Amino acid sequence: MKPEGNTEGKYVTLLNKIFELPEVRYAAVNDKFGVRIVGGMKPGVKTLTPPEADKRLEMQSVMILKMAENYSEHSGELRYSSIQWAKVCALFFLISPERALCITVFGDLLHDTKLKIERIVSDWKGMNRT
Repeated sequence: MKPEGNTEGKYVTLLNKIFELPEVRYAAVNDKFGVRIVGGMKPGVKTLTPPEADKRLEMQSVMILKMAENYSEHSGELRYSSIQWAKVCALFFLISPERALCITVFGDLLHDTKLKIERIVSDWKGMNRT
């Protein structure tokens, strides 16, 4: 994945690191309206859903995270949100007030994979604080 501009470049670095994990099938950064900035299906992996469903998932990721963020005052900083289906698991991270990261992995999300993804996102956020 190549950076398309200065803003996207920092996200491409994050996505490339996430795509190194064999369990990851999809990763994208979306703006606050759910519009994809950069990312998509991992090269060589076929989508299970039509493009319209992918767009809805991206929009839902922002809504899910913003709603969950309302609990941060009482429960601490939001780390991620997830949805588990029979064939795929989706993880959603709020990586800035204006950006969400949507990731899907094959099948059941193993604890080890979740920890690896959390570490990648956490390290990236630490290096990209403004």
